[in-house]
Amino acid sequence: MQEREIKLLFKAGVFESCQAIPISMSRGWTLKFVTRDNDVVVLNLQRSKGEREFKSLDGAAAVAKRIGFEWLNVQIGDLKWREKVS
Repeated sequence: MQEREIKLLFKAGVFESCQAIPISMSRGWTLKFVTRDNDVVVLNLQRSKGEREFKSLDGAAAVAKRIGFEWLNVQIGDLKWREKVS
């Protein structure tokens, strides 16, 4: 799903949380959005259907903040924590 569509759904109260998940230790991060029904929505690239990848956690957090999230859930294997993004 495109960023602008996710932003509209966020404003409508559809999402419960935003998660940053590592793609692999060397490739970066991806954002996943969890709805109130526990469905997962993935942020796609603007010009294709592929998942958007971020080189840094800061880049992923900036997009989560731009969408409207105040907190970002980060997960690396069994390690989980929350980051304030605004």
